[in-house]
Amino acid sequence: MKGSAQKSLAKKVFSLLLAAVFALPSSAFAMGSGDKFVDAQTGLTYAVSRPVQTLGLKLTAFQLLVCAPGKEQWIYAKYGTGIKYVEIMETMAGDKCSNPGLSKSLASITINKIKTQVHVYCDPTKSAAFKKCSTADIGKVGGYLIFSTKPTKLLKGTEVQVQGMGGVTYAQLVLVAKSLKTL
Repeated sequence: MKGSAQKSLAKKVFSLLLAAVFALPSSAFAMGSGDKFVDAQTGLTYAVSRPVQTLGLKLTAFQLLVCAPGKEQWIYAKYGTGIKYVEIMETMAGDKCSNPGLSKSLASITINKIKTQVHVYCDPTKSAAFKKCSTADIGKVGGYLIFSTKPTKLLKGTEVQVQGMGGVTYAQLVLVAKSLKTL
C-alpha cells in the first residue's frame, strides 16, 4: 500500500506543478524567446514597440543600454549597415538617456494619433541653409521623429525616437514610425 500511495501522491504533485506552469503568464517564458524586443519587454516597465516596416533593412544591432542611476535601461535597435540605416531608440517617457545632437526642429505632425516632433540634422553654423532646412533635407543629412506614448494599464509610457541616415527620406521615417506596434 505504501508504494501505491506514494505513486498517487507523486501524480497529484506532478499534476499540480503542470497546472501551475500553464497558469503562469506567457511573458514569464519570454526571456530567450528569440525575439529581442519581446525579451527586452520582460525586464522593462515601459511599453516596448517593434517596427513592422523597416524599409527592407535587416536588424543589425540591438542593445539594452544603461541610462542613468535609478533609471531603466533603454533600447537601441539599428536596421541596415554602412551609410543607409534606421535607428529606433526607446526609453521610459520623461527619461533622457541619449542626445540626438544638434538639429532643426520643424513643425510637429501626428502619427498614430500621437503628436510627433520632426527634426532634421541641418548645420546651424550655415545660417542661410539652416533657415531653409526642411523635411526634404532629411534624405540628404538625416533626421528623426520623436514622440511619447501614453501609459497603459500595465506599462508606463515610452519615448520613441526613429532616426534615419544615409538617404532615408522623411516619408520613409514616417512609414517606419507608423508601423511601430506595441508588444
